[in-house]
Amino acid sequence: MCSFHSIAVFGLLVILLSVLGFSFLGKRGVWEPDEGYYIGAAVNMLDKGTYLVPRLGEEGEDIFLEKPPMIYWGIMAGLKIFGHNEFGARAFNAFCYLLTCLSVGLLGFYIFGSRIDATASAFIYATMIIPFIASGFVTPDTPLTLWTTLAAAAFWNSIKPDVRSPAVWKIMLCFAVGAGFLAKGPAALIPCVGMFSYLMVTRQTGRYLFSRWMFAGLAVFCMAGLSWYVYVSIKFPGAAGYFFDNQVWGRLFSEKYDRNPGMKGALIYLPVIILGSLPWSVIWWEKRNLVRDTFFSKKWWANLASSPQLLFLVCLFFVPLCILCLASSKLGLYALPLFPVLAVATARLWRQKMPSAVHARMADNIKIYARPAVLISLWIFVLLGVKLGVAHYPTGRDARALWKEISDYLPAEGYEIVMVDEQANGLLFYGAKEVENITKRDNPYPTFVVPENITRELNDAATEKLIFLVQGDCRIAETEKYLEQAGIAFEKISLKNNKVLLICRQQSLKTKNG
Repeated sequence: MCSFHSIAVFGLLVILLSVLGFSFLGKRGVWEPDEGYYIGAAVNMLDKGTYLVPRLGEEGEDIFLEKPPMIYWGIMAGLKIFGHNEFGARAFNAFCYLLTCLSVGLLGFYIFGSRIDATASAFIYATMIIPFIASGFVTPDTPLTLWTTLAAAAFWNSIKPDVRSPAVWKIMLCFAVGAGFLAKGPAALIPCVGMFSYLMVTRQTGRYLFSRWMFAGLAVFCMAGLSWYVYVSIKFPGAAGYFFDNQVWGRLFSEKYDRNPGMKGALIYLPVIILGSLPWSVIWWEKRNLVRDTFFSKKWWANLASSPQLLFLVCLFFVPLCILCLASSKLGLYALPLFPVLAVATARLWRQKMPSAVHARMADNIKIYARPAVLISLWIFVLLGVKLGVAHYPTGRDARALWKEISDYLPAEGYEIVMVDEQANGLLFYGAKEVENITKRDNPYPTFVVPENITRELNDAATEKLIFLVQGDCRIAETEKYLEQAGIAFEKISLKNNKVLLICRQQSLKTKNG
């Protein structure tokens, strides 16, 4: 009977997670710039069969090494399974969200040994705002969180004194970290610092690391996480240096990426964690006396080592959070791998509100659970409504709407859409032959292939069918001036959202007027 009940609960949970993750995925067009980057590169890789090297350019010159290839492989798999549509492009991310929710439940079960904690942890993570929003946008953060959560679960099992075959769990830990490395590079190592801190506090570092499994674990990690980096570094000179700058030095120390540098920028994580955890962060407020007595109590911190579960959660949350705050590059979604820890801890707090219901009569149980059940159901409808509303929200970042607007003006073939200090790589998903990003800046955003300068691009205008897609009054005026100075005649077509097409007259046009 208990087994049947557990299977039924698990089945209902999977159904709910599937509804949350996969609903309305195809309603929204590809949004720039992030989704355009990843989906555009994946389409290019799929068309050309270059499954190991992400590229954005038609001619294969625009090698895109911002992120490792797992996100592109997932997009390509979704397009193969579900067809060339927005649902297929986002299916991998939604699938990772579903698996992450279940992994959070697994982490809660391994730590506290309770199926109630497991179910509550998975459900709480699934309905937090930030994880839910991240599930509908194609970025590497949700796949990364999946692997870091699995890594945390494997680590905890590998240090439990009564666990069988701890070496197997250590190998699984190394594989999960390697897969996380393939999802978002060295960011996968940040939670590992929290695990290492736990080993140091509990004085297990030497015994844990220096054992017979170490070499096998390192080999698994290298094969899963480093092999692609080694391949690309050998194939493309300068790639290794770019990886180090882009994913280590540039993110931790340098301010060249200009993403909320300095300690003031660390304040971004406060609203992300508190508001992004809604509605469950309300429980923290309800339990504020407990939280205050806990985190501001010397006795609690002194006795923390005697509670391995709490110590592990503290290390797994606060140590990575400190690293994120000290790093020079800060964005809200960088904190997503912290939310599984928040979900497990919140599930434990939530259970403290329910002891009186254990031996209560059924009528009393109905009274206890009715209000939370209604509120949670309403919250789920709110989340789905917001997701549907966002899908229909008009925005200048929508590549699908932009493609519908410009496609009638494009030649049948042999053209190149040129973006000036803006991104529209999502047009590749909708049928654009080639999209090139050029710049007027002296110090453009540091990509592996530096964007071509507009002056050099204009030198090729005589031999190529160039169509400039420009946004903003200042950029439009400057681009027109460059074209006029180069002696290039063009036709100007006004678009929505303060955008224009500047079509060089050497090209044969297919306009709406024929």
